[in-house]
This record gives sequence, C-alpha cells and structure tokens, in this order.
Amino acid sequence: MSFTRIILIVLYLCSSALVSIAGAASPLTLHGTVYEKGNRRPLDGVAVFVAGNDALMATTEPDGRFSLTVPSPGDYRLDAAAVGFARASQRTVTIKEDGTSGDVDIYLEPVYSMSEVVVQAERNLDKTAKTVITGKEMASVPGTMGDPLRAIQALPGITSSGDTSSAPAIRGSGPQDNAYYVDFLPAGYLFHMGGMESVFNADLVEDFNIYSSSFGPEYTDVTGGIIDVRLRKPRTDRLGAKINISMLESDLLIEGPLTKNQSFYLAGRRSYIDLIMPKTGSMDTGVNYKQFPQFYDYQGKYIWQISADNSLTLMVGGAGDEMKLELTGEADAVKHDPILAGDIQSKVGYHSQGALLTSRISSTLTNRFGMAHMFTDVQQQPAQLGYVKINGDNFHFRDHLTMQATEKHELLFGVESGLSRTKLDLDITKDMPSEYRGGQPIYSLSSRVRLQDTISAQWVDLALKDRWQFLDKATLVAGAHGSYETYFEKYRLEPRLGLEYTPLKDTLLTAGWGKYHQFPQGFQVVRDFGNPGLSYEEADHYSVGVEQQLHDAWSVKLEGYYKKLSELVIPHDPENYINGGSGTAYGMEALVKKNKTTGWSGWLSASYTRTKRHNDVTGEAFPYSYDQPLIVNMVYEWNFAKNWTFGAKWRYQSGAPFTPVIGTSTKTDTNGNPLLVPTYGAIGSERLPDYHRLDVRFARELLLETWKLSFYLDIINIYAHDNVSGYQYNGDYSSRKKVTQLPFIPAFGIRGEF
Repeated sequence: MSFTRIILIVLYLCSSALVSIAGAASPLTLHGTVYEKGNRRPLDGVAVFVAGNDALMATTEPDGRFSLTVPSPGDYRLDAAAVGFARASQRTVTIKEDGTSGDVDIYLEPVYSMSEVVVQAERNLDKTAKTVITGKEMASVPGTMGDPLRAIQALPGITSSGDTSSAPAIRGSGPQDNAYYVDFLPAGYLFHMGGMESVFNADLVEDFNIYSSSFGPEYTDVTGGIIDVRLRKPRTDRLGAKINISMLESDLLIEGPLTKNQSFYLAGRRSYIDLIMPKTGSMDTGVNYKQFPQFYDYQGKYIWQISADNSLTLMVGGAGDEMKLELTGEADAVKHDPILAGDIQSKVGYHSQGALLTSRISSTLTNRFGMAHMFTDVQQQPAQLGYVKINGDNFHFRDHLTMQATEKHELLFGVESGLSRTKLDLDITKDMPSEYRGGQPIYSLSSRVRLQDTISAQWVDLALKDRWQFLDKATLVAGAHGSYETYFEKYRLEPRLGLEYTPLKDTLLTAGWGKYHQFPQGFQVVRDFGNPGLSYEEADHYSVGVEQQLHDAWSVKLEGYYKKLSELVIPHDPENYINGGSGTAYGMEALVKKNKTTGWSGWLSASYTRTKRHNDVTGEAFPYSYDQPLIVNMVYEWNFAKNWTFGAKWRYQSGAPFTPVIGTSTKTDTNGNPLLVPTYGAIGSERLPDYHRLDVRFARELLLETWKLSFYLDIINIYAHDNVSGYQYNGDYSSRKKVTQLPFIPAFGIRGEF
C-alpha cells in the first residue's frame, strides 16, 4: 500500500470520528410548556419525560416552560407528572433531521379529591368573636345561586328579615347597625333590591372577616357587627375572562397582567329579566309593574407592585337599582291607606373610587393608607306620599401603622377621617316605621313636610391597640377608640379589651369587652323630619369563647355573648325622635366544621339567642323583630364523582315576632275623609310559624384544554314548605292571609372561563 493511500485512509477515519464526535456534542432539544387544564395557568416544577425512558427528563420553570434533550431525530412520546395533578395523556412529538420539532403544549388536570391547602397570613390577628371563611366556601352553599354574601346567614348568630333579603342581622342588632369594609375601606350598600343579591362579582370575593361583637378599636360608628370583605388580586400569568349567566343576571370579568409588576381586572353585571319580560304587567292583585326591577354593578382593580416592600392599588366600584310599580285601588295596601295609590318609583345608586398604598417600612414597621370618594344618589317617589331626592359626596381617609415594638408587643396606630356633604330635597310625609310603634304607619293621616337643605359634617377617629403576649400562651389585646365629629360636636373615648389563651396546642380560649357607639340614621337627625339634638346610640359588648381543632380537619367552636344597648332612638312627639330606648341581647353559638380532606366538607351551626327592646319613656318592653331564639344550619358538600359536586343546606329558625291587629277605629285623613285604621295589640305579642327550608345543589365542571365550562342547578325549598313572612289583612281588617316566602324554585347557572 502506498504512503499516499495510507494517508488518505487515516484522514478519512479521522474525519468520520470528528463527525461522530460533533454529532454527539450537538444534542437535539424539545421545547414546550405545561399548563393547568381548563385555565392555562403555567405550572412550575412539573417533571416532563420520555415515556419508557425516565432518564430523558426535564423540569418546568415558573413560566411553565421546559427544554428536554434527546439523542437523535425521531418520534418521542412525552409524559408529565406533578403532585396534585393526574398524569397527562402522552403526546407524540417528531424531531426532524434538521432538529426542528416545534413547541409542544401539555395540559395537566387537577386532582380535586385532594385537600386544597391555601396558606395566607391573617389580615387581623385578633381572634375574639371572629369568623374567617373563604369566598369559595360560601359561593358553593346551596340556595345562594353562587353569591357568597348571601350565604353569610348560614353562619351562627346571623339572620335576616326573609328569603328576599340577605342583609344580615348579627347577635341581636339590625342590619342598619353593621359596618361594612371592602379592601380596607368602608363600602356603600352591599345588596341589590334590599338584599336579594350582593353587588360583587362572586369570583372576586376572596374571604370574609366577620366580627360578631367585641371587636377592636380599628372599627368605628357601629354597634352591631363588622363584615370585612377582601377581594382577590388580579391574575398575573396571562389575560383571561369569565362569563356567567344565571336566571337573574349576567356578568363578565376580564383580568390579567399589564406589565411584569402591574395587573388589573374589570367586572360588570346587569340583571336581564326586565329585558325579556313585557314592558308592563301584573305582579299581584292591584300591583302592576311599569319598569320591572333591574340592577347593575361594576368593580375594577389595578395593582402596581412598586417594589418588594411597596404596592399601590387603585379601585373603582358602583351599583344601581331601579324600578317603577303602580298600585291601584284593588290592592289591599291602597284599601288600608288610599294615599299609596299611584306610581311608586325608586332609583338608587353609588359610584366609588379608592386608592390603597401598602408599605413595609422596615422589618418591624408596616403601614396601610387608603383614601376613597363615594357619590350616592337616591331618587324615590312613593305614589302620593311625595318625593325624596338625596345626593351625597363622601371622602374617607384611613391609615393603620403596625409596629412590632418588642418581641412581646405589637402596636397599632390608626387614624380615620372624612367629610360628607349631602344635598336634601324632600317633600314627603315624615312618619316612618319604627320598632317602638308596632305595625305600619297610616300615611294618609300624616301631612307632608318640605325640606331643602345641605348638610355637611367632618369626623376624626383615632385607634390605639397593643397585642401584648404577657405569657407564652396568653395575649392581652388592649386598646381604645377616640372620635370627634362636627354634626353633634361631641367627643367619644371607648376602651376595648380582648384576651386569647392557648392552654393546649389546638385549644383557644377567648374573651372580649368593649364600648361602642353609632350615629343615628339620617332621617332621624335632619330638621323637621327628625331631631338634630339627638345623641349617639350606645352598646356594651361582652363575649367568651372556646375553639378546639380536632384531627382530620375538624374544628369545634363555642361562644357566648351579651350586649347592653342604650340611648336607642325612638319616635316621640313633639321632638319627632329622642334617645329614649334601651335593649339587651344574649345567647350561645356553636359551630362544628369540617374542611375538605376526604371529598366532603360542611358545617353545623346552632345558636340560641334572646333580644329585647325597652321604651324607657313608657316602660314597655318587647321582643326585637329579629328575636328568633333558635337557629340551626346544616351545610354539606360532596365531590361524589370526577368534576361533580352535590351540596345541601337545611335551615331552621324560630318564628319572628310581629304585632297583630286586634281591632279598628275610624279617623279622618288629611283630606277630611273618614278612614278605617287598625288598632294594634302589644308590640311583638305574636310570632310567625317556625321557618325551615332545604336547598340542594348539583354542579358540574367540564375541563377542556384551554378553557372550562361550569354548570350548576340550585333547587330552592325542595320540599316546598310554606314559610310565612307575615300576614296581609283584607280591606276592613276582618281577616288575614299568609304572605309566604320563596316556593320551590329550580335555578340554574352556567359559566365559561377562558
């Protein structure tokens, strides 16, 4: 063999080796993304591997992306697995000779039978007389049609005036005695049409802090309870939308990121029954509608995460309700009170804007500063009674500075201030229903009063609280609330105390006491209609409780309470109103709750309460209209099959007191005509029949790769029990008939999430 031939062979072998080495040094790579099935949320930490060869594996990044190296071109079957998700269906990917394959998307379906554990810091560490529950838990309660605020009365110690009102009465106080906060700032009205449905998109409600009594100095102008709602943050992974259609309304939610550290959502809703009903029609004998009741609401939120320690939130919200009814002479209400004949129009609404700056100033110092503006508009024309026009502008400022002063002391300094300007244009009879009169006023006997005025007021509230861990297992919560406002020109200083003791790891004992006050309702203090010389209504709260965490996500909670009410506003001539009433409320509550760990969850709540009012002028004592001694709720939810849920809620409550008609007399109305008027018995001397109702719910969720579709069917009052809300008397009061609440109603809803 020649030397040249040998050289050529050596060169050929070397070049072949080099090509082989080069090929081995240039592996092929598959790229793709793993998402949660149904909502396209990128999944972090998912193992992606080649089926049959676990050595070829990659793990997804926080954005769901993965890069998987394979040795050569060809077909590869990809699989993926993650804790809490079912194994993905295998995807076959072909890598061509040139190394191209295109991105692959893999979708993993959540395993809903697993317990969902969400760890969040408590917004307020105080535990006395407090219930914390998520919006998701409440939205699935049967009979609520997915509205979490309507489900509040399934918790212990909370009731309402009836099926068509969700406005809560808490521990012997009325709905008007509560204070409502949303995302740290005071809220406008929370319910449409007097309580039928809340003003919030149900998907936005993250959780509730409900303080039934004995709450800390952070809250002002309230003698009842606190309902503190937190709306969730917008999603930050991608742009998304949700559409919901129910029997009453339709709503739309759009949300997503604007930049890496900015996100938003916008939600809107409108009822649509008025759009499909005839423009006019009959609702009952002598009751016609000219504008079927309608409502709308909207919410918006923008969050800018300025830095790791600072965030800015901008919020907007609003709602409106409108209706127009006609009462004819055939209506029993007109036979009793002729001035009610005619058109009854109502249009109410509010629009609010707010901002919240949250700052972590240092490792021991945090601050929350919020400000808000709210415009309210009320326009009502109740037949021949006259009209009411009220426009209000309210500006509110709230700041909480929290300092970890020492290892044992956490201090809170709070400042709250505001100013309001309300324009009144009133021409209406001044008689208003009152607990202290019993029965309904006869407006045909009352003359109309004309008032045009502008009322301005300013207020400042200060709060100081110290959470002092004076023992390893005991914390004393000591604080005081100070206030001043310009309408009454009065100062208030109110001490408040709480005690938390954990004798065992899973056992919590609590106790609380505090003094509280509340500004009277607006119509009670304006001149001519009310009494500008009134003072605040007052309350003393006492509570004790024990909570025990048990195994397998069970917990038991028992609480007892007592309220002493004083300086309550009562009707009195010639002043119109005076601070001449008092009252008491006391009771026991129990809550047994199971979180979802084995496919089902639910709770049993029971409360026994007695609440009375006393007229300090006449000496008359009577049960409060919300005095329903025994209330029991049973709530159950079961994931009985993949993506199927069954729920049931049964509620029992003692009948509410009412004042019966025991006779009649004849009087002369303002036009000089004789009018038969009722004579009432003792206030609250009779009771309605006991109430009980069973609601069930079936829900189904269909998970598609890039979106999900959900259905639910709520069956309200499944055994069609006639729950009586009152009695309607005939024209001469000689007989009465039952007025019943919601009958058997199947209600459905459908939601698409994209």
